[in-house]
Amino acid sequence: MPSRMYRASLLGVSLLFAAGCSERPVEVTPDVRLTSLTVSPASVNLPAGEQTTLRAEGRDATGALVSSPALTWRSDAPAVATVDAKGVVLAVAPGVARITANATGNAGPLSALVTVSVTATSAGITQWRTARSGVSDVTFLAVWDDGAGTTYAGGQNGGLLRSRNDGPWEIVPLGTTETIVGIWGSSPADIWLVGSGGLILRGAGSSFTRVNSGTTATLLEVWGLSATDVFISGERGTILRWDGVALQTMTSGVTDELWGLWGANSTTVFAAGNNGTIVRWNGSTWTRQTIPNAVPFFDIWGTSAGNVFAVGVEGGIVRFDGVEWRRMESPGIANLFALRGRAFNDVYAVGNNGATYHFDGSSWRALSIGIGSNLRAIAQRQDGSLRLAGWYGTVLTLRGSGSAAEVTVDNNDPPLLSVYGASPGPMFAVGFGGTVLRRTGSAWVPERVPSSNDLYGISGNGATDIVAVGDTGSILRFNGSTWRVDNSPTRAVLRSVWSGGGQHVIVGERGTILRNNGTGWTPQQSGTLRFLRAAWGTDPSNLFVVGDSGTVLRFDGGRWQTMPAPTQSRLRAIWGSAGNDIFAVGDSGTALRFDGVSWQALPKPTPRDLRALWGRGPTEVYAVGDSGTVVRYDGVAWRPVPSTWRSIIYALFGVPGSTGVAAVGDAGRIFESEPVGR
Repeated sequence: MPSRMYRASLLGVSLLFAAGCSERPVEVTPDVRLTSLTVSPASVNLPAGEQTTLRAEGRDATGALVSSPALTWRSDAPAVATVDAKGVVLAVAPGVARITANATGNAGPLSALVTVSVTATSAGITQWRTARSGVSDVTFLAVWDDGAGTTYAGGQNGGLLRSRNDGPWEIVPLGTTETIVGIWGSSPADIWLVGSGGLILRGAGSSFTRVNSGTTATLLEVWGLSATDVFISGERGTILRWDGVALQTMTSGVTDELWGLWGANSTTVFAAGNNGTIVRWNGSTWTRQTIPNAVPFFDIWGTSAGNVFAVGVEGGIVRFDGVEWRRMESPGIANLFALRGRAFNDVYAVGNNGATYHFDGSSWRALSIGIGSNLRAIAQRQDGSLRLAGWYGTVLTLRGSGSAAEVTVDNNDPPLLSVYGASPGPMFAVGFGGTVLRRTGSAWVPERVPSSNDLYGISGNGATDIVAVGDTGSILRFNGSTWRVDNSPTRAVLRSVWSGGGQHVIVGERGTILRNNGTGWTPQQSGTLRFLRAAWGTDPSNLFVVGDSGTVLRFDGGRWQTMPAPTQSRLRAIWGSAGNDIFAVGDSGTALRFDGVSWQALPKPTPRDLRALWGRGPTEVYAVGDSGTVVRYDGVAWRPVPSTWRSIIYALFGVPGSTGVAAVGDAGRIFESEPVGR
């Protein structure tokens, strides 16, 4: 494989030596066909006691391969590594040896050099422990509190969780994969669940019985005045009513999805939905209301028949005063999905990216709650606190009012996509919903950060200069004590960040590359529009980036250039121990190594996608990916490493001050290797 060869120079020497066997000159029969000689790989790393075979390749003046050229091999340090007549290198003891292949061509002597670094043997990772198990990454769409100490949260794939008396969240099996969209109960023993496919379940909290809804339409909300007066709304203008005996189909007069239900009494009930639709029940008929701001509405709630709010798309808020609906000034443009309050001057609306708006009786204001997960539901508890629920199993508790409110994270299990630890210093994992977890002792706890979009990458120049990047150009900076939002010159997805030498380099979609040397973020010309997924370098003037379709770029201190790579697969991760020992992995087990001269394909260690790389050194390099895959490259081959999970792992990094390694992935799970020698 010519792309793997090291281009030899013509050397003006006439005496060639056998591989450490003798210091006597050895005659090498000239081969007049030879004009060049290469050997690959150009650099080798081996643990003591291991061996590998070097591949020599000769070519003639036309560039054609010369079969079986006459060669001699020599090691300049046989006490470190020996080589035999077939190019087989044996690692003897830690150190560095130079292996030379020699031949005589039509213009004289030819020689090719390979650097062999021998390391001590290492046991490596042998077992893992679960550092953070996660409860559920279900996207919650509904939350309800029974007023007696138990809160329920429901969502996708039949997911229902409950927490009793502020205890841990536990899964309540429902025996369905339909999505739970609405929850309401008249008492702790009479709880209704509604969802996709016309699903209606009714029960006492631990077990539920299916109720025939008579429809296949997705049911989006359930709310009632009492155990014998329950309303259910859904797709195609569907409204059902339970009278204590049977469900009845009501005529709503509309065909829009109806997302929200609330009423003050039996003659004043509202349903709100798509296309600015709000209908009112007066005890006998549903009547469409005239709305000044006809955006899709996702929820409706009020304190009385003369004080009702509805919220929806792009921060849309309207208010009913008993006579007419009026548009309200919104503090933002986030899509709002849920609305609840404690009083007319203490109302909350929540939505995308952790948006939380508060109405104090005169105006709405945006609150910073320290988390960026999309929020979809609100419930008030008996003690007056509010439970907020949303994507990736997120449940928060809000205590206090308005800007003085404090938010605690009860559950949050988003996929974690990157991890970094400063040495010495803190260790963080980041993921969907703008989540940041901090390793405190041996536990991982939520870190309060400015609301952000999904975070995909994190790196740093130590404990006081850490950068996290993500969706829609999101950049967060940590100075050792606080996080802040950095001004970003792009709205593109930012996938990964490399840090070194006091600088940071970010890569992302459409060939985006941003560099920061302490004076702001500057876009750089990458020369490609492909998605760039990972970066690594020895220093700010010697950087490598990998991405989709086998893309590999190199920065030489002046500009970015494309490097030839022996793959068209998506490359997801890159890591190296030195400038001549760099690895890249990607889809379907693709694995490459750069030896300082060219990229070479390594035998695939798995058919599964590989998503992350990290190593302690050149002969202890780990790759992780789908379905519990963990493999180690020891200088000779990739070998499987036992794992205790079957989920996807997205990132690896060494635990500061320890020989342990942290692996982060789906459902907020974190695994740590047991320290070597334990």
